Amino acid sequence: MTQASPAQDAPEASAGLTSNDKQTLLRKGEQLRECIQTAQRRDHRFFLTMAIVAAITVFLGFFPTYFQKPLEPLLPLPPTPKLATLLLIHGAVMTAYILFYVLQTAIAGTGRRAHHMTLGWASVVFIPAISILGTMAVIQGARLGHKQIWPDLETSAIINIFDVFVFAILATAAILLRAMPETHKRLMLLALIASILPAAIARSPVIRLGPAGVGAVIIAFLLACPFYDLLTRRRIHRAYYWGLVFVVCTMPPTRLAIGHTQAWHRFVDWVIR
Repeated sequence: MTQASPAQDAPEASAGLTSNDKQTLLRKGEQLRECIQTAQRRDHRFFLTMAIVAAITVFLGFFPTYFQKPLEPLLPLPPTPKLATLLLIHGAVMTAYILFYVLQTAIAGTGRRAHHMTLGWASVVFIPAISILGTMAVIQGARLGHKQIWPDLETSAIINIFDVFVFAILATAAILLRAMPETHKRLMLLALIASILPAAIARSPVIRLGPAGVGAVIIAFLLACPFYDLLTRRRIHRAYYWGLVFVVCTMPPTRLAIGHTQAWHRFVDWVIR
C-alpha cells in the first residue's frame, strides 16, 4: 500500500472545507494582507519623516556657514567668511547625498524596489567620495585652526575624523546587506544620524545648551529608531543592537581618550604641517 503524497492530500483537504470555511480563510488572508500593508505604510512614514527631519537639521545647522552664501548678494544677510574650495566641494557632495537619501527613502516606500536598487548604485560613488572629502576637510580645518567647541585642534580633528569613518563603516555594511531590506534601511538611517547629524546639531542653536545639550539631541535621534521598533513591533531589530553598540563604542568619550594621547597630537601636528 502506497502512502499518499502531500500534493494528493491538499485537494482532498480543501475539498472537505465548507463554503463558510473557505470564506473565513479568505477573510483571514485579506486581514493579514491589510495588516502587512498597514505596517509597511507606517514604516514608510517613519523612515521618510526621519529622513526629512535630518535634512532640515543639516540645512539649519550649516545655513550660517554654507547655505546662506548664495543668498548674501540677494538678501541683507551678514557676510560669512570665505570657504576654501575643498570645503565648498565637500559641502556640495554632502548636500547631494542628503537629498539622495531622502529621495531613496521616498522611492523605497512606494514599493518601486527596482528603481530604488538601480539608484542605489550611486552609493558606490557617494560613500568613498564622502569618506575621502571628509578626511581632507578635517585636515583642512585643522590647518585653518578650526577647533569649534573643542579645546584644541587635535581634539576637534579626532571628533570629526571618527564621524567620517563611522559613516563609511555603517553605510558600507548597509550596502552589503541590501538583500535584507529591514536591516539595510536601519543601518542607512543610523549612518546618517550617527555621523552626519552631530556636526549639524553642533552648529545649530542647540549649541547654546553646551556639549550636554548637543549630546542629548543626538541621543534622542539615535533612540527614536529603536523606540519606534519597540512601539510597533514589541521588539528592537537586531540591526540596531549591533549598530548602536558600534556607535556607542565610537562616541566622544572614546575619541577624547585617543585625542588626549601624545601620539595623536604628534600625528595631527605632522599631518597639518
